[in-house]
Amino acid sequence: MDNRINMNHTKEITKKIYMLSGLGCDKSNVNELEKELNKFNYTIEYINLPGQYSNIDVNVENKEDFGKWIETQIPKNSVVIGYSLGADLLIRNIEVIKPDKLVILDGAIITNDFTKTTVEKEVEFSGSYIKENSLEMNADTISNLLYIKFKEDVDVFDMHIKVKTLLLLADTPDDLYEYKKNKVEKNNNQENIQSLFIQNTSHDFHTEKPVEIAECISEFLME
Repeated sequence: MDNRINMNHTKEITKKIYMLSGLGCDKSNVNELEKELNKFNYTIEYINLPGQYSNIDVNVENKEDFGKWIETQIPKNSVVIGYSLGADLLIRNIEVIKPDKLVILDGAIITNDFTKTTVEKEVEFSGSYIKENSLEMNADTISNLLYIKFKEDVDVFDMHIKVKTLLLLADTPDDLYEYKKNKVEKNNNQENIQSLFIQNTSHDFHTEKPVEIAECISEFLME
C-alpha cells in the first residue's frame, strides 16, 4: 500500500499549455516544439486563429467577438502561448483570459513606427496571398483580425501586464533586431516581462530551435 502511494506521489503530472497560432500556421507548425516540451511533461492544446484551418468557420467581426470566443477556448489561470499575430491578439484580451503565465513567441512587439503600413494594405496583401495559394482560410475573418490589431497600435510593454510574461524574440533580420532590442532595453524596468533573444533565428524560430525554446519555456514555468 505504502509503495503504491509513493509511486503515485512521484509520478509526473502532464501539464497543458494553451497556444494561439500565428497567421497561416497550423498544428504541424509546433510539432517539434511540442515534442521537446513533452520532455518536461507539458503538452500543447493548439488553437487556430478564427478564420483558418480547423477554425475556418469561426466568425469574428471585432474585438468584442474575439474576446467572447477566446474566453471559451482558454480556461482562466492557464499557461498560455501566443505566436506572432496570436500574441498581438492575446495581449489585447489579457483581462479576458487572465492567464497564470504568458509566453510570447516573436509577437506583440512590432508597431507601426516600424512597419509604416496601413491596415488596408495588410488586408489587401493577406487576401491576395490566401487566394493565390488556395489556403484554407476565410479572408474576411482574417481581415477582421488585422483590423483588431491595427485599431490599437500597442505592444506588450504598452499594456503594463501584471502577469508573469516570457517574451522570446528572433534576432534577424538586423534592422528588426535593432528595433526590438531598443524596445526591450527601453522597457527593462517592467519586472513582469522577461525578454530573451534566441540567437541566429528568424520569425519561425520555434521550428528552427525547438530544443532551446522548450528549455526557455520550461525554466520560466518553474520559476
